[in-house]
Amino acid sequence: MSRHLSEKKRKALMEAAVDLFSTQGFHATPTQQISDRAGVSAGTLFRYFRTKEELIDSLHTSIHRALADAVDEAIRPETPVEDQIKNVKRQVLHWMFENPKKTLFFEQFASSPNITKKAQKEGFIRFSALDELYQKAVSRGILKGINREVFLANFWYPNFMLIHLHTFGKLQSDVEETIEQSVASMWCGMEQRQ
Repeated sequence: MSRHLSEKKRKALMEAAVDLFSTQGFHATPTQQISDRAGVSAGTLFRYFRTKEELIDSLHTSIHRALADAVDEAIRPETPVEDQIKNVKRQVLHWMFENPKKTLFFEQFASSPNITKKAQKEGFIRFSALDELYQKAVSRGILKGINREVFLANFWYPNFMLIHLHTFGKLQSDVEETIEQSVASMWCGMEQRQ
């Protein structure tokens, strides 16, 4: 019973932190505010996470794992590489629209100058399936003249803008149509180089 309660408190702290970090940023969010939002004492927060940075890293790991799972689930080796890349983009966007606060946290973390070497390495390992798709597309002549960094930037960063627009209620079309337009736009931009 106490283990279940313990996990429930940990989850409440992580949810409160995502809510606050995604709207206020890391530095503007004190641990006391996270504890208050989660309905626990500050001492309880530090029982689960020794520091604020440990909480941030734990959130990053959890969100990174969920996004990596979305990438892995979308890959169908029996389909052409182009379709696999498009399917991964769709799956990632679906996850992001379903989890906008986690997406905004992920964006902040990925853009943070304080990102640790451990987190960078972890990110590379977790998204190796997407990197493998890129390498296959290049080796098969599907992506010509597009380097890895440009591919990844076109794959990830427009998604964050769409989630910001969605969060502010500024999308001009529904989510499904937006996802399809985003997939087509990404692929169109890469095809121009062929």
